[in-house]
Amino acid sequence: MSRARSLDGRIAPYVRPASGVVRLAVAASAAAMVLATGCGGGSNPPEPGKPAGFVPSAAPAYTPTVGPSVLRTREVAGHSRLLTDHRGLTLYTNSGPVNSKVAVCTGSCTTVWHPVVVGAGDLADPGTLGVRIGVSNRPGSLHQITVNGRRAYTFVDDRPGEARGDRFITGGPNGQTYSWQAVVVSKDAPNQIVLKPR
Repeated sequence: MSRARSLDGRIAPYVRPASGVVRLAVAASAAAMVLATGCGGGSNPPEPGKPAGFVPSAAPAYTPTVGPSVLRTREVAGHSRLLTDHRGLTLYTNSGPVNSKVAVCTGSCTTVWHPVVVGAGDLADPGTLGVRIGVSNRPGSLHQITVNGRRAYTFVDDRPGEARGDRFITGGPNGQTYSWQAVVVSKDAPNQIVLKPR
């Protein structure tokens, strides 16, 4: 995956599509993608031959809605069998720390990456997916689904049966970068899993 720096020297979010062509990860209704980095940036116009800088953060944070303790799996074109939320939206995790008590995607980041939250604070891993399901606390007394110790999100530009957020790279305020991957499950995973309290 390729990365380019904005005018202020920070990492700009780029994605490498399946075709191998690198493009700026700002498209259609995901134009707020640059805000997901949580980085501010200069407002000067870019010089010829240099990538555009970040758009100043202005979008409000997304307010998660508590969903049912249900996960699904489905075949997605160009991918293996993927894990989804109860609506069929692909779940993603990022390369942030495993089992972290603090989410790396907060504030304006959540306008693009929506945390998957449930009502139960402790769920038993169903053991049928090929990945480990858990729950981690989130600000606002919310409980976020985790996969193998990483927090789960959906992507704002996805519809059911899509995985457009796979392999995105977003940057943090201190120059760090995080890659996002769709959650792959076992080919024989059940179509629906009802998560139960531990």
